Amino acid sequence: MSTRRSKTRRPRRRMFTQRGVALIAVTLALSGILVMASEFGTRASLDVMAAANHRDRMRAHFLAQSALDLSELVIRLQQRLDNVQQLQGIQITDYASLLMSAFGGGPEEVSELMGQSDLKGLGANIGTFDVAISTDDDKINVNCANARGKTAEYLAARIGALYYFPVYDPIFSDPDADGWRRDRELQTAAIVDYVDLDGAKLGTPGSPEDYGYDNLKDPYGAKNNYIDTVGEIRQIRGIDDRFWSLFGNAFTVYGGCQINLSAATDPKIIASVIQLSAENQQDPVLANPDQLWNLALVVAKAHDIMPFTTTQEFADFVNDPVGSMTSTIATGGTGGAASSAAASAALPGIPPGLKGVKLSPQLLAAIATAGPRRTYRVEATGEVTRAQVDSDGKPVFPPVRRTLRGVWDTKTTPQNARPSPAGQSGAGAWVFLREE
Repeated sequence: MSTRRSKTRRPRRRMFTQRGVALIAVTLALSGILVMASEFGTRASLDVMAAANHRDRMRAHFLAQSALDLSELVIRLQQRLDNVQQLQGIQITDYASLLMSAFGGGPEEVSELMGQSDLKGLGANIGTFDVAISTDDDKINVNCANARGKTAEYLAARIGALYYFPVYDPIFSDPDADGWRRDRELQTAAIVDYVDLDGAKLGTPGSPEDYGYDNLKDPYGAKNNYIDTVGEIRQIRGIDDRFWSLFGNAFTVYGGCQINLSAATDPKIIASVIQLSAENQQDPVLANPDQLWNLALVVAKAHDIMPFTTTQEFADFVNDPVGSMTSTIATGGTGGAASSAAASAALPGIPPGLKGVKLSPQLLAAIATAGPRRTYRVEATGEVTRAQVDSDGKPVFPPVRRTLRGVWDTKTTPQNARPSPAGQSGAGAWVFLREE
């Protein structure tokens, strides 16, 4: 009997064992399926988000491209206005951002600008775009180190006058970021010698250029040729972050070699023009850095009120800033003591009795000009807002933005330019474009 009982129990034990293995196998299979399903769902979600990101970046790119194309239209319209004598001085590019809001702004912005809410075809439904247009005509073109005649000498003088003021003494008393010590004269020579074609040091013919580029951690040599982009100026010895933060906006590699006084708004540039073109280099205003700086500030501020269309207008204003402003306000309808008070209010910082500086027309014409702008620096931005929002209705992710930066030169003609209609100028092309 015991044998039979043992035989009858053994199949049951096998059955229970087989059932346990099957349960474990099913559990493992379900776990694997769940892992694969989770992995598939995660990958699918990532792919959807990546596709949405690529889509929004593409939209932002074409919005920025639309802004760039519209800015070219505005610039070409400005060129047409510059050819009309009666319209010279009108600068519509300064209002490019306002003009773009009618096309690239949001629905509320378009309605507010146009005064109608039922306009069709204006505004971008997928996002917004904007543009800012400035000029490089009021900057120092370092590529002029290779110009003919005395232009290179004037370039060195303008660079040196840029950091004439004693407030910049700490920059030249302390070494730069690489430990290089220099004074104002040596820094000016380093800038010019980096660009000019010869190998002689500025101011010392026969002496080779030696600014220690070979001793740097990552050694390189001077360009000794024209610079292609503004960023390359930072490769020049002595131009570190501190120097660039103060004077970087004063340099360019585009346009002509003369400062356009109709576009000059940087007090440092204006002060350098006054200093270099003064008829009397012993003028008391030039000997007093504070008075020279105040005069430059006033000229920069007056630019918004009475733009200088000729170099003579600039010279007249610098010679007698208070009198020129008083005359302008009086012409607008105010006279007498009220006119003088208004002029004084519009010209803060001018010491009492200061009459400005008399400029030499010949010296001024050698370093500066006045009139229509040659270069236009464009910053076109396209922005797309993400669709994902939280419970409060706020976007979960920041908007996607693409920026196109370009420089338009009105004196450059592309080689593949198409013939222009009669009476129209085909000059003008992008000499620099970069997307960020």
